[in-house]
Amino acid sequence: MYAQLCRSPFLEGRWNFEWFGAGSPGLFAARILFERSPATLANLLALDMLIKDGNANVTANLNFFNSIDSKFLLRAKLSVEGPTRLKEEYVEGLLETPTVSEQAIPEQLKAAFGQATGALQQLPASVRDAFANGVTVPLSGTFQRLFMISYLDEEILITRDSMGAADVLTRLDPAPGQIAADSVITEYES
Repeated sequence: MYAQLCRSPFLEGRWNFEWFGAGSPGLFAARILFERSPATLANLLALDMLIKDGNANVTANLNFFNSIDSKFLLRAKLSVEGPTRLKEEYVEGLLETPTVSEQAIPEQLKAAFGQATGALQQLPASVRDAFANGVTVPLSGTFQRLFMISYLDEEILITRDSMGAADVLTRLDPAPGQIAADSVITEYES
C-alpha cells in the first residue's frame, strides 16, 4: 500500500535544493565546505535531485578556483517505511573528472597548468583510464537516514529528517500529471 509513495507522480522528477538541513552526511559536508570557503576557492553552483523508480540521484555542480568544474553524484535507494516516511540508503558516490576552462586560468598559472597536464599524460594508461571516468566510492551499507515528507505538491517538496532538519526543494521539470493537463487544448471562446 505504501510502496506507491516512492513512485508517486508528485514525488518523481527533478528537484532543486533551495534549502537543506544537516541530516544528510553528504549535504552536511557540502554545507561546511562551501560556507567556510571563499567563492573564488570553492563554489557550489547547483544542487539537485532526480527521483525515479525508487531511486534518488543527487548532483552537486562544483566550481574550484573559478576555472575547474566538476560534478559529484550521490546515488541512493529509497524505500517506504510508512505513509509519509522514507528510508534513504546511499549506494555510491561518483566524483566526475574535472574539466578545466583554460581561458579562466590566470596567465601566471598557465605554465604550471601546462606542466601538470604533461605530467598527467606521463601516467600509465591504466591509471589515466581509471580517473577518466571519475572516481566511484561504494557506499552500500555505510550511510542511511529516515525522513518524513512534510509537504508535497506539483512544485514544492519539504522533507524533515529524524532530528527535524528540513530540506526544501522546488521542481525543475513539470510533474507527469501537469504535462498531460497543460497539453489539453481548450475551445476558443470569443
